[in-house]
Amino acid sequence: MSVRRRPRLALFALLLLVLHWPAVLQAQSALESVRITSRMDLNSILISGVDIVFFYDDSIASAEPMTAFSWYSRKRQLRETQGERFDIVNTVIPQGFDSATPTLPARHREAVRVLVFSEHQNPQSAAFDITAMRNVLIEIDQFGLLVSER
Repeated sequence: MSVRRRPRLALFALLLLVLHWPAVLQAQSALESVRITSRMDLNSILISGVDIVFFYDDSIASAEPMTAFSWYSRKRQLRETQGERFDIVNTVIPQGFDSATPTLPARHREAVRVLVFSEHQNPQSAAFDITAMRNVLIEIDQFGLLVSER
């Protein structure tokens, strides 16, 4: 009897693998924390924002090159039409900003892509892809953003 069950068990395991293969291939975020700091003088006049976008479906992020301009020009439309496919963590950077640790969305580990945009960066700058990073440090200076793993 055990000889007959092994082929069925192997077939069941193979079927289970095939059915879940797309989920296995789709990378998920390694992100655990994000810290945003400013290198700017506390008296400098800068009112800006940083968007950390968690995409749960890569079709939006891979549809075109994601620059700061393309993100901010399409952000409202995307939220209205495809808002369930991504989460946005927005941090406002007012004058005198020192640092912040934004709260990540509950499903942040399910994200297949995590991109960072800033209103302070050049409009044609590409987004920073932080999907594979664990602990991210985003530093704001007079030239834009510096993104690194801490």
